[in-house]
Amino acid sequence: MPDGPTYKPQLPDILPVGCTEFPESEWRAWRAGVVDRFLDLCGEGPAEAAEPALRVESEVDEGAWVRRLVSYETEPGDRCPAWLLVPKGVSAASPAPAVLCLHGTTADAKDACLGIGGHPGGANGIAVHLARRGFVTLSPDHFCAGARLPEGVPPYNTAFFYERHPGWSEMGKDVFDHRQALNVLCSRPEVDGSRLGCIGHSLGGYGTAFLAAVDDRVRAAVSSCGVTSWLVDPKRENWSRTPPGRYKHFQKLRPYFESGQAPPLDMHEILASIAPRALLNISAVGNDVCFPVFEPFAEIYYQVERVYKALQAEGKFACHFHSAGHSFNAPPRALAYCWLEMQLGLEPVLDG
Repeated sequence: MPDGPTYKPQLPDILPVGCTEFPESEWRAWRAGVVDRFLDLCGEGPAEAAEPALRVESEVDEGAWVRRLVSYETEPGDRCPAWLLVPKGVSAASPAPAVLCLHGTTADAKDACLGIGGHPGGANGIAVHLARRGFVTLSPDHFCAGARLPEGVPPYNTAFFYERHPGWSEMGKDVFDHRQALNVLCSRPEVDGSRLGCIGHSLGGYGTAFLAAVDDRVRAAVSSCGVTSWLVDPKRENWSRTPPGRYKHFQKLRPYFESGQAPPLDMHEILASIAPRALLNISAVGNDVCFPVFEPFAEIYYQVERVYKALQAEGKFACHFHSAGHSFNAPPRALAYCWLEMQLGLEPVLDG
């Protein structure tokens, strides 16, 4: 890959230069190492997981689908509300693929995935659009947003969480909760558990990538404006801020950033660990206010695509770049929906 005028490749190579094969045993060992390093960054986790015990709180017939407000436990004592959309005609006799829809950093939380509220946060009604195409969708609240916030706590202030779990991390909790959401989907008779997808923007974008990396039940993932490089991003300290409250995603990254050392892994390795399952990455070309650095994306793409090719999974990884800033507007959303339809076995809707 030729060097750009102001950027030279800096990310550690996943495969040696010239290598075109990734033997199964070596691939499994490499992926296990990536997942182990990522889970170590996530922290200690809860003492135990809860049985999700899905409860239907309300139900509305919306014509082409039924919208249910449901709730389920994540860890004991922490109940997560979510919107469950089930298209008409889907049943235990005719189960459908399902997509977990993760919202961005918006106070509207799960409502944004239905296009409800005043600040869509990039979610822009994705759950409704996918239900219209025949997917069952589940849209949960992030643990520090929506109906899950303790009374009086501002959205996305995580101080209350770290008081309860000082050895865990925000993103560790996020991934844990999303795996519980997959358990919920797999428990539903109208869902084909072998055809699960995940989609999200910003906070939901990297949440999607992290979930797919550690849980191979995700057969197709779409991440919008959620990818960067911790090694070269000038805003990388946002991933491990020192003040209490918002966005202390991974405490364990802080010593690496403060000392100038390379982190124990980087985003290209996390993305490559999703292979050979389907992955679509959508990113803005240098005008994303959250991830302003764009130069390493060619290197990220190159490294991840090499892994997919070495695993004979060409066509399962793709990138789409746009210049619309930190957004998930109609054109990339249409691409994402078509991608999920093709990867999860639904007839693509090509007329919008």
